[in-house]
Amino acid sequence: MTAEVESEPAEGVPAPPRLWRLRRRSRALGRGVVGLLFAGAVLVTGARLLVFDAMWPIAIMTVFAPYAAAASVVVLLGAAVLRMRITLLVALGLVVVHTLWMLPRLTPAGAPAPGGTRVRVMTANAYFGTADAARITALVVRERVDVLAVQELTPELAAGLDRAGLSRELPYSAGHGEPGASGLAIYARRPLTDARLLPERTTMPMPGATVEIDGRRIRLQGVHTIPPMRGQAGKWAHDMDALRREAEHRTLPTVFLGDFNATLDNASFRALTDTGLRDAHKERGRGLARTWPMAHFHGLPPLFGIDHVLVTGGIDVVSVSEHRVTRTDHAAVIAELALR
Repeated sequence: MTAEVESEPAEGVPAPPRLWRLRRRSRALGRGVVGLLFAGAVLVTGARLLVFDAMWPIAIMTVFAPYAAAASVVVLLGAAVLRMRITLLVALGLVVVHTLWMLPRLTPAGAPAPGGTRVRVMTANAYFGTADAARITALVVRERVDVLAVQELTPELAAGLDRAGLSRELPYSAGHGEPGASGLAIYARRPLTDARLLPERTTMPMPGATVEIDGRRIRLQGVHTIPPMRGQAGKWAHDMDALRREAEHRTLPTVFLGDFNATLDNASFRALTDTGLRDAHKERGRGLARTWPMAHFHGLPPLFGIDHVLVTGGIDVVSVSEHRVTRTDHAAVIAELALR
């Protein structure tokens, strides 16, 4: 007869009760993280589903849609591992919805028809006029820019651009600098005609003009809407509506370029593109490109794409790129267009 001997667990292996407690805590932590991501994804997706965004929480939440898409995938995987069945089913629906939203902006449009006249346009927000005038001018020269729209142009920056040689490259202009953030001007290599502001009064002046290139007349519309922050979302929505009505009544092929303070997901921006405008980044399969903020997070990449070049029929997008400009929180956007 042999006596039973109680064995000790091997060194480094937790005793069962301790292991169970660790597993329970890990599971609870995992459920908590999945729950937080799930709640955020549901809120953002709900905001994105709405057809209006004149309220600042909706406008702000909507810009996080690409991040909600990524969170939905994490939630789906986490819910599967943790056996959270209801969360799993809802997350699956979220992933499907976001895939339908995101896939088109990652799919390039067809190649432009050969032989069209090429035009290179650039937009740059100058951050209260503090942007580096020499850097902006150097970009214009290096990238052979034909049209430049500068938002938040101050009289001092306008003078700095002139000293840097911009007027030698782009001698024609519409609009002017103003103190603060309201100034906006369009500079061009060829003469500008029919320069005017939008028919509807907007929070900040938005000048436009017509240019003739190789016998083709196109309309250039500068854009700078007020940010949809608390107390300003209604004004922002009005600015976007004014742009939409301008697009609806266009009589020429048109390029809208500037700081829209809106992403592809905002309902007001979607209403604008529903008029037939096409986003340059989306046309080239780069609809997740981000342009702001460039300076506030100490080397981290920008988070949102709020600077856009939009084109109507008769204009194809050949390429689009972003460029850092010193002393501003926005990336400059340069698009090469082909006139049909």
